[in-house]
Amino acid sequence: MRSWLAAALLSVLSISSSGCGLFWRAPVPMTAIDYPSGQAAPAKCLVVFLPGMGDDAAKFEANGFVDEFRRRGLSADLVAANATIGYYSRGIFADRLAADVIGPRRARYEQLWLIGPSMGGFGTLFYSRTHVDDVTGVLALAPYLGDKSLIAEVYDAGGLRTWIGPPRVDKMNDDNYQREMLRWLQAVTGGHERAPILDVGFGDTDKLGHADELLAAQLSPEHVYRTHGGHTWGPWRNLLAQYLDRGPLGRSCR
Repeated sequence: MRSWLAAALLSVLSISSSGCGLFWRAPVPMTAIDYPSGQAAPAKCLVVFLPGMGDDAAKFEANGFVDEFRRRGLSADLVAANATIGYYSRGIFADRLAADVIGPRRARYEQLWLIGPSMGGFGTLFYSRTHVDDVTGVLALAPYLGDKSLIAEVYDAGGLRTWIGPPRVDKMNDDNYQREMLRWLQAVTGGHERAPILDVGFGDTDKLGHADELLAAQLSPEHVYRTHGGHTWGPWRNLLAQYLDRGPLGRSCR
């Protein structure tokens, strides 16, 4: 998984490669911004934010995500990872996130939750596929799930449940990662493979909403969040607020 994911995302999200600027870099180690809960007792949960394409770790505080957690007084320390497009394009996203961000912090917490919009939403699912035993749950906000031709193929087959996917692969690459991710989502929502708790949310005019409906249709209604708006931070914050008020993270991290 290298250049193809980057090219697909650029096309779908109508972002130019020059517009991403420094986000194409992938320094090692991956950096992150920590937001401790501020409570006297050690936090029960670690929540990791993954940014979308063209965004970085600082965007989560700037767009109210940290405030939404603080307002509810949850027992959760937050960390926003600088998991920018450069890591995905080089095929090192999951390895660096595990080694540099999650690994050094994970042992202090009972639970690990991942939250991300757009490319970051894809990242929550991608990481969870290979770290099933470590991740408690994810909120994928308007996640990228595949290019238009593949999404059309799944719709033509009657949806994710009836789509005939490929055999499982252990190693993903540019040629197979989209189909493998959809195959994995099909398997876990059908109860055939293990996965963290999966929740998805998107706006009614989101450019990725058509694809995300495929996943939403396979989840129980209580794991699907909807709002007005498109592919931007305002709707995503609204979806996060819904999730924290009635979703599994809000119930668990107290």
